[in-house]
Amino acid sequence: MNKNNTDFIIWKLKEHSRIKHILLEKYLKAWITILGKYNNEICYFDGFAGPGEYTGGVIGSPIIALRIASKLDTYFNKMICIFIEKDKKHLANLKNHINRIEQDGDISAKIEISFAESKFEDEINEIFNTVGEGNLIPSFFFIDPFGYNDTPFNTIKKIMNNDKTEIFFTFMVRDVNRFIEARNEEIFNKLFGTDDWKKAIKNSNNREQSLINLYLRQLHESAKIKYSTVFKVCATEKCQTLYYLIHATNNLKGHIIMKDIMYNLNESHNFAYLGPEDEFNNCPKLFSVYDTKEVKNYLLNKFSNKKLSFESIIENVCIPWDEEPPYIEKNYRDALKKLEQEKIIQIERITSKTPRGLSGKDFIIFPQS
Repeated sequence: MNKNNTDFIIWKLKEHSRIKHILLEKYLKAWITILGKYNNEICYFDGFAGPGEYTGGVIGSPIIALRIASKLDTYFNKMICIFIEKDKKHLANLKNHINRIEQDGDISAKIEISFAESKFEDEINEIFNTVGEGNLIPSFFFIDPFGYNDTPFNTIKKIMNNDKTEIFFTFMVRDVNRFIEARNEEIFNKLFGTDDWKKAIKNSNNREQSLINLYLRQLHESAKIKYSTVFKVCATEKCQTLYYLIHATNNLKGHIIMKDIMYNLNESHNFAYLGPEDEFNNCPKLFSVYDTKEVKNYLLNKFSNKKLSFESIIENVCIPWDEEPPYIEKNYRDALKKLEQEKIIQIERITSKTPRGLSGKDFIIFPQS
């Protein structure tokens, strides 16, 4: 921390934020290695960058991104990192922190760093005024606001109107649910990009689910994104939803990777993936009720009397978005192999190199249900 800022206080990183950073770190590693390999330039946006550090020397998301990118700089020619922060003192501390790292030679020369002392919405609009909407280079947006006033849906929609753009967004459902009836309705019209939230809050038995479903519907139907993955984050001291982490992308591979990361992380933390059967009355572990029999039955019913490649199956289980089951690729692969062992399906191996393998262009022949 900058010792000259004696009136500036940094705060302790809470457990739920630590999990958020773990997800970010793991996904960025995959995103950089894949996108950097096939594109001349890539870009990372941190929409609410903060001071760059927490008490005890714990680093924030901008430093996490820079460290990961520097370690993986053999995978890209150029990576632009844009850190947006409206708080002057936070931004000054972040600049000082990054300057120290640069002086130590720990930031790759392939990384170009830019700072913006601005509101997230204003900076994004300025960028699009410059480059034109739909003209961004492949970009990953980490959007982690303190509340819900500074992330209007139209801004999110502009971001996602780019072929190779992804967002990892914190949707503050607890605060939205708490204040949605007491605050100016214009704020929530902007947040959701519609006034349909008025209908959603009438569902007094399950308003939380109604609100997150409305936001996801807007992403898919208004912003036209193809895939979304949602991670419910609860307070560690009690079973209470704080927010949802939403990953939105038009790339199937990115969707699969993030879903896998969330699955593996939840093996050791009491957080939850939002599946269609989640009733929000407890805090189950991700896929804690995973049952191979259920996956087998799902596949047999969905693909009855069809012949599809394994990659086509993985793509089709995501459609429609609001019926995607809470299973990952490994679950589908295991279930299909067991169905083959039981002589219920046939597998024509095209790309697998072993008799028990199952990959990309291998064909699965399903019986009529």
